[in-house]
Amino acid sequence: MVLSLYSFHCVSRHVFFPIRSLSLILKNLRDEKDSKISFHKNANDNKHNSVTQMGNQCLRRISRNKLMKEKMPFLSYQACRYLRDKSKRHSFQLSCRKLMSVGKARFQNYSLNAIHFDKETQVRSYTTKSVGETLTEWENKLRAASVPEPRLSAEHIIAHILDVPRKDLNVLGQSLMSGDVASETERLMTCRLARMPVQYIVGNWDFHSVTIKLRPPVFIPRPETEKLVDLALQCLQGMGRPRVLDIGCGSGAISLALLKNVSDLRCVALDQSRHAIELTEENATSLGVVQRLTLVHQKVTVEKEPHLPYDEFDLIVSNPPYVLRKDLLNVEPEIMIYEDLRALDGGKEGIDIIKPILLHFQHRLSLGRYLILEVDPCHQYLVPAWLAKQKDMKIELLEVVKDMEGKERFLKFVKSN
Repeated sequence: MVLSLYSFHCVSRHVFFPIRSLSLILKNLRDEKDSKISFHKNANDNKHNSVTQMGNQCLRRISRNKLMKEKMPFLSYQACRYLRDKSKRHSFQLSCRKLMSVGKARFQNYSLNAIHFDKETQVRSYTTKSVGETLTEWENKLRAASVPEPRLSAEHIIAHILDVPRKDLNVLGQSLMSGDVASETERLMTCRLARMPVQYIVGNWDFHSVTIKLRPPVFIPRPETEKLVDLALQCLQGMGRPRVLDIGCGSGAISLALLKNVSDLRCVALDQSRHAIELTEENATSLGVVQRLTLVHQKVTVEKEPHLPYDEFDLIVSNPPYVLRKDLLNVEPEIMIYEDLRALDGGKEGIDIIKPILLHFQHRLSLGRYLILEVDPCHQYLVPAWLAKQKDMKIELLEVVKDMEGKERFLKFVKSN
C-alpha cells in the first residue's frame, strides 16, 4: 500500500506540521513495511530537517502555549485531542523517528510532491481536469470545511503552483493540469484545509511596494499596515539621509518598503524573535537593501531600554502587539496555530508594549520628528489617558488616523520641547 505523505509535506524548512495531518502520520505508519519512497529533490536546496525535529517543534509549540491548549477542544482536528495526552505525545515522537527510517529517506525541502512506489509498480497521478474545474472543486472543499475566503485561497495557491499571476487563471481555465501539478495542488490545498495561512503556503506575499518571503511563525503583515508605510513616507518627505527605527519588525515589511522607496534612508529594525530577525535579513538581501539596514535582536520592556546603534532617529514606526488579551481566544485557527502570538498579545488593555515604546523611545526622537503606532481603535482613548498621567514626557499625541475601513488605527506623536 502506498504511504501518502503529501498531507504533511512542509512548504519550507521552517513550517510547522499542519495539526490536522499529525494523525495521518500515525495512521499510515502501519503500512510502512509495504512502502518505499523516492523523492524529487530540489537541487538548489541543500538544507534539510528531519521529521522528528519538525514534529517536536510543533509539539513544543502546542505544549507551551496556554491559549492553544484552551482552544484545542474547539478545533476540528483529531490530532488536537490526541496530543493532549502526554503519553501519546511521546508515542508520536517515537513514531516520527520510526517514520524517518522508512526507505532510508531524509525529509528535505522539495519543489514537487513525493512520487510514491509500491513493491511492483510506480504509482503516478494523472488528471484530465482543467484549471477551472480544479479551482471550482477546491473552492467547494474549502467552503465545506469553513475555510475563510475559499475561492481566493484556491486562486492564490493554484496561481503559485502554475507560476502565473492570479488574474491569468481565467485565461488558463480550459487548460488541463498535469499529474505533477495536480499532486502539488492536492498537497498545498491539504495544508489550507489544515488552516495554514495562504501566505505561508505560497511562501511570499506582496506588501505595499515590495514582495517579501513569509514563513511560520513570523507574523504576517496585514493590509491595513500599508497605511502606516504611507504615513511614514509623508513624514520623510524633504529629509536628507533620514534615520528610521522600526520596533517589532516581524518579516521586515515596513522597514523594507521604506528602504525601497527612500534611496538614502538608513533603518534599524528591532524584534525579540530570532525567526523574525533572520527572515528580515533574508528579505532585505533579496531586495538589495541589506547594506542600509541594521538588525537588533532585543526585547522591549519597561525595565530595560534596548541598545541601538544611533542616539537619535528622524522617525520611529511600530506595529506592536496590541490585541487585548480577552480577544486572543477569538482569533482564527490560522493565527492561533501558526503565527507567533507574542506578536499579537498586548496584555490586558493591549498597551503593555506600547507603554515602554513611548517611555524609552521618546528620548531617541529628534525634536519635531514623529513616532507612529498602529493600535486597536480603543487605544485612541486609553493611550492618551495613560500618557496624561506620566511625568516628563517629551512627546504628545498629534493625530489619530483611520485605516481603509474607517477604524481609528494609527496614533501619530510628535517630539516637543
